[in-house]
Amino acid sequence: MSGYLDQFNRQGVRVSIRQDGKLWFEPAWLVTDGLLRVAHDRRDELVHDIRRNSKADESSEEIAPDYQFLMVATDLDSWETDDPRFGYELNCDPVYRMLDASYYAWLRHRMENARAAHGSGRLDDQTFETLRERFNIIHDWALRHIGEEALKQAIRTTNVKTYAPPSEQTFAAYRRIWDDAWNAHQQRQAAHNKPNQSDQARRLQHLLDTQGYAGIRSSIIDDIVVFVRDDSVALPAKWASKVTYTMDELALMVGSSPEAVKQIHDVKRIFGGKVVPQDESDAKLFVEHKPSAVPSSAPQLTLECAV
Repeated sequence: MSGYLDQFNRQGVRVSIRQDGKLWFEPAWLVTDGLLRVAHDRRDELVHDIRRNSKADESSEEIAPDYQFLMVATDLDSWETDDPRFGYELNCDPVYRMLDASYYAWLRHRMENARAAHGSGRLDDQTFETLRERFNIIHDWALRHIGEEALKQAIRTTNVKTYAPPSEQTFAAYRRIWDDAWNAHQQRQAAHNKPNQSDQARRLQHLLDTQGYAGIRSSIIDDIVVFVRDDSVALPAKWASKVTYTMDELALMVGSSPEAVKQIHDVKRIFGGKVVPQDESDAKLFVEHKPSAVPSSAPQLTLECAV
């Protein structure tokens, strides 16, 4: 992908072309003035790059790049995603970063140091083998998606001593860009804010608007569940095994008894499905549909993790 499209990827903005030929940005509130200038001044290059990297035909409602990203931590653990809205860095303890040529060069240097430590007996066989297997996954992916020539050039030109790898500090700095953008958006939408909404509900709404999901610890269930803005939200691997609830489901569950919440959770955990009203005149809930905003009185929920 071109450097122009990469600028949107790093910001966590998904770019596509709608049927009317207009560029579409998600989430729109995260598009900075700088990105707007790129979209205006380099529109032709951006459109060309989207079409060149897309598998959709011209009759599709949306033409989007065939996004492929590898998120990598400094311990060489990695996972793939096709959604740029995760952002350039993601704090899943540890912090993961989108793999690019420079980051690959730094990781390769780190692997060479591990190899030397193993050869001198300072690194045990099992740890080295784990690192070797993880790096091979990264290397194979980088060859396919970044290209050998770009990797060779990065190895020659990247100063591994001054390169800043992902960390809690780099993530905090990166995340401030999102928070600043969100604050600006929130100010623009101040007229729509609910004055009686609790701090916890506002924080949950912030996370849902900025990243689409939030890890929540429920005192009723005594476990972490994941709230998602809607079914289209992609979750990082860390939360893949957790039971998820959309905001529509949460709205239906507000006011339910603890016993009903536990029962619904057990059904979703075992069978999947959705929480829906049983019928128009009955308040009972059962699992399997859908009807948004965060209710101001969510039932006994505590924010556990927000990445």
